[in-house]
Amino acid sequence: MRGMFPVVRKHHYVWAYYLSAWSSENDKSIWHVTTKGNISKDSVKGLSREEDFNKIHSLSNTDIAFIELWPSGNSPSLQNFHKSQIKFFKKASALIDTHVGLEHLETYAKLKNISEAIQFGIFEQTHTAIEHLARPVIDELKRGNAKCLEQGKYMTSFCNFLAQQLFRTKKVKDKCLEGMHQLSENAEVEKKFKILFERNWWFLSYKLALNMGSSLCATAATDYHTLITNNTGIDFITSDCPVINIHESSRSLGKPPEALDLYFPISPKIAYISSSESKYDELASSIDEETVKKLNNQMVINSHLSIYGTSREAIKNAKRSYR
Repeated sequence: MRGMFPVVRKHHYVWAYYLSAWSSENDKSIWHVTTKGNISKDSVKGLSREEDFNKIHSLSNTDIAFIELWPSGNSPSLQNFHKSQIKFFKKASALIDTHVGLEHLETYAKLKNISEAIQFGIFEQTHTAIEHLARPVIDELKRGNAKCLEQGKYMTSFCNFLAQQLFRTKKVKDKCLEGMHQLSENAEVEKKFKILFERNWWFLSYKLALNMGSSLCATAATDYHTLITNNTGIDFITSDCPVINIHESSRSLGKPPEALDLYFPISPKIAYISSSESKYDELASSIDEETVKKLNNQMVINSHLSIYGTSREAIKNAKRSYR
């Protein structure tokens, strides 16, 4: 029907354009591990994707009060941005289900289309905007140009992208909801808290990532940024959790990490590490196969449902190294 908005319900939680760096030049397919543990080659369009993953709902006053319980950072500008986002999504989500009960109207189909376009598309578009802002940075880093990070606007976009990509994955969602469901329900208030947490996870993950992105930007000038060029015979792999913490304290079960060393493979031959310490600086000049294997091993350990590589052999080797 003319004038209708597209309703996209197949949502990525890892950017397809990012994954395409592991595909051949004329083929947007990459090797990966399937949910059954097999190794296959498929289009990036169907990977790290779930139907309705970024679906939203109408924000009630109760939802907003719950969301506002969560930290909004110390920066006044960040706090104001949080408020503006709540206001934006509240207004937009108010149009959801406005078509219900109006089936008798000639404009019903259009009203329903607007409702669904917002419910299934507006948060997906928010992440698309974040990805598009980061794309010039990622493209420059792919070329080995680390100087692009010295420009403030690029670093801001990149830090925000890294934080959002870390929080928006299916693994983080599943683990957070799993942990919440393990809490006792001795009181009615605890039951309500669980319901509100699950209902509003889409916005909470976005909010927490905004906080983290702001924090990464705040320390960017003093942090160490290492761009690694991999000239070995072993490619970097990636996964459905492409931004990970490789600090040694992150391996302690049941304890929060003491520090954050963010590792992000950008392509089979380029990777990025951000740390408050200079311990990775030497990797900017050279990296050996053993270190590539260790980084790939960390990527496998932190993955959720799949890992991605340039060949069947790359996937096999990564899995074998992990075992």
